[in-house]
Amino acid sequence: MATKAFKALTEKDLHTVGNVTSSHDYLQDIPHGAIMTEDVDNFTLVELGFNENGERTATPLSDKTKKGFLVASPERRYLGENLGEFYNGKGERGRILVQKEFIRFDASNFDDTAVKGSGGIKASQVAHFDTATKKFVISDGTHADFATAGNKYTVVSDEKDITYTLGQPTVRFEIQ
Repeated sequence: MATKAFKALTEKDLHTVGNVTSSHDYLQDIPHGAIMTEDVDNFTLVELGFNENGERTATPLSDKTKKGFLVASPERRYLGENLGEFYNGKGERGRILVQKEFIRFDASNFDDTAVKGSGGIKASQVAHFDTATKKFVISDGTHADFATAGNKYTVVSDEKDITYTLGQPTVRFEIQ
């Protein structure tokens, strides 16, 4: 027979990891965060709303042309958990950051398919957030969705230039 405890101890998921690297003096949090309407990984984008009690809610961004907010909740580690096991659960309150120009963050949810043939990830490439895959798509700016994307970034460095990777390859982005 199965138990919830056994399942919780044996099943391992891989969720997005990241780190806000800009000074906290320049960050703008949404006061009191937002309640997740479904499970949401850190370092993905959400749109905000309100529930019937007037509490702010966060739902995964559904329109790529719309400006989103960055989920960057602090992790609380228990029992030696890996950072890749954390996510913001449905009904939980998460930390939400306003995307302001020049803020930098690292994230593991990136798609570098468009630049693999041209030597890989390099500083000064660009990225946009894809709502379908919930990844930052890195390109040279010619990707079909980049021009109309509501969330654009500049690639600052790849994981080879970062001294820590939080257990997964990460890329450093700067908000445009």
